[in-house]
Amino acid sequence: MQTQFPVRYGRNYKVVMAIVLPCLLIWPFIEALQLIEPLEEWQLWVSIFAFLGIIITFSVWLAMRVYPPAFMSIDKDQVSLKFDPSNFLSPADFTFPISDITAFTLGEIRGDEYYVITTQNPRRKFQISASTYSVEDMLLYNEAMVEISEKVRGV
Repeated sequence: MQTQFPVRYGRNYKVVMAIVLPCLLIWPFIEALQLIEPLEEWQLWVSIFAFLGIIITFSVWLAMRVYPPAFMSIDKDQVSLKFDPSNFLSPADFTFPISDITAFTLGEIRGDEYYVITTQNPRRKFQISASTYSVEDMLLYNEAMVEISEKVRGV
């Protein structure tokens, strides 16, 4: 019997890069401001705040794209992750046997639980969390993690 669970899939370095890299545009923005003719003070402030708003919005948008929703399927001793193909930043779908899990660690950020899963053949390290904060999604997520945990421990 195969069950599907909505989850979010992430890799920490991608989320950090999505937040940090857009901020590197600040220096070219400052250089561009120096090249254009002098602006009135209010125009300068509007330009700066508009640019910062764009950078913040872009960082959040990018971070959500690199932490995409997925459907996790657990079928006997296989775990499959399927992603929305319209998100060009999400990884390709993949499947791995539960026996390939070398680490299954619970983590928590501000009360939100996630699991870090490390696999072998090929070596991967990623985190899985609930897809939304709805009670239904949280229950489905917990059910999936308990099922994997029991299979990893051999219960």
